[in-house]
Amino acid sequence: MKRKLFLIVALALIVIVAACGREEECTNNADQGVEYFFDQDQTETETITVWLDDEDYATALIEAFEAANPGIRVRFQEVGSVDVRQQLELYSGSSAAADVVVFPHDHIGAALQSNLLYVVEGQLELDLRERMILSATETASACYDFNDNRVIECEGDAQRYLFGAPLSGESVALFYNRALLEELTGSPEPAQTFEQIIDEFYEHQDVLEELYGELMIALDVGNAYDMHFLATAFGFELFGPEGLDSDQANLDSDEMIAALTYMQDVLRPALNNFTSGDLDGESNRNLFESGDLPYIIDGPWSIPRYLDADLDFGVTRIPTINGQQPVTFSGVQMAAVYSQTQNEDAAFRFLEFMTSDEGLAIMYETTNRLPALEDVSVIGELDDDEYLSGISDQLNYSVPMPIIPEMGYFWDNAGSMYGDAWNGSKDADEAAQDAQSGFDSSR
Repeated sequence: MKRKLFLIVALALIVIVAACGREEECTNNADQGVEYFFDQDQTETETITVWLDDEDYATALIEAFEAANPGIRVRFQEVGSVDVRQQLELYSGSSAAADVVVFPHDHIGAALQSNLLYVVEGQLELDLRERMILSATETASACYDFNDNRVIECEGDAQRYLFGAPLSGESVALFYNRALLEELTGSPEPAQTFEQIIDEFYEHQDVLEELYGELMIALDVGNAYDMHFLATAFGFELFGPEGLDSDQANLDSDEMIAALTYMQDVLRPALNNFTSGDLDGESNRNLFESGDLPYIIDGPWSIPRYLDADLDFGVTRIPTINGQQPVTFSGVQMAAVYSQTQNEDAAFRFLEFMTSDEGLAIMYETTNRLPALEDVSVIGELDDDEYLSGISDQLNYSVPMPIIPEMGYFWDNAGSMYGDAWNGSKDADEAAQDAQSGFDSSR
C-alpha cells in the first residue's frame, strides 16, 4: 500500500514538473497567499496576515471570521498599533508585510505619504460612512493624486477617498463620584455646567478642605490634549476648520487668549489656586481613586482603575462653559488594507467583518474598547455599559487630533502655554504669543 502511494505521488510530481517545463513560468502559489489542504477535499484556501495588538481580541475575531469564511485562513502577528506604520514601511513590497493592519488615526497622513493604504470603496465605504462617527471617517478620508501618490488639497469637485475603517474611539470626559456628590450637595447627579461646579466649590469649600482633597474638580492643566476642551468652548480651531492648515495654528488667536484668561481669572481660584505641578494627571487620578474628589476630567483608560477601587462613579460629557459645549480631542484606532496586498478580496472581507456589529462586539467584549459607532446601542452589551456610554456621549462632541506633521510642534508649545498661563508666570496674551512664536520657529 505504501509503495502504491509513493508511485501515485511520484507520478503527480512528474506531471507538475512537465507542466513547469512548458513556455509559461512556474508560479509559487504560496507567495500569493494560497495554500492547499488535501484533507479538506483539495479545496483552495487563501491566507492573509493581520497585525493586531491584542491576542485575546485577535483569537476571538479570527475564529469567528474563519467560521463564516471557510475559504480564508488568517495568520495573526502581534504588532503594537503605534509601530504598525513603520513596520509596514520597513516590509513594504515583501511577503512579510501584513494584508490588514490597525493603527492610530494620526498615523494616516504619513501612511498615505508612503503609499501604504488601499482605498475603501463600494458598499463597504457607504456602510462605514453611514454607521461610524462622522469625525472618524472624515479623518480617514483624503483627496489623493494616484499618479504622484500624494495627498492633495480638496478643491472643487475633487473626490475624498476613504483609506481606513474606524474601529474604536476614545476621548476625555467628565468622571464624577456619586457618593461624594450626594454627601456634599444632596444629589448624586453631576453638574451640567462649569458654573454649577464652581458654585458647588465655593459653597462646600470648607468641608472639602477639612475632609477631602480641597478640590471640587481636577484638571491636568499642563496637558494640551486634556485642556483642548477649554479652548474649544471659546471657539478655538486648531489648524483651521478642517484641522489641515498648518498656517492656522491659531495659538495667539482671540479665542485662545479668551480661554486662557478664563482659566486664570475663573478656573484657578475655583481649584483652590493649585499650581499646574500640583494638578498633574497621576496626582489627580490618585485623589479620585481614593474617593476624595467629586469630579475629574479623565479618559476610558482609567475606568478599570476606578472599578478596582470600588468607587460609585459615573461618566458623562463635559459640562458647558458659558453656554457652549466643549469639544474634545478624540483618538481613533483605524483598520486598513495594505496597498500592495496580493489578497485584496480576502483582506477586504476581513476588514468588513472587523467593522460589522459582530466584529465590533468581539472587540468590545475582549478589550473593553469603545466602538466608533454613531449608535452604540447596536452592541447590546455596550448599551448597558454606563461608563463607555458616557465616553460615547462625549465622542459626539469631539474632533480627531489633526493628522498633519505640524501637530508635533503644537504639543511642544501648547502644554507650556497652558501651564504658564495657569500659574500666572505669564498673562494670557503673553503665553499665547510665545506659544505661537515657538510653533512658527519650529517649522
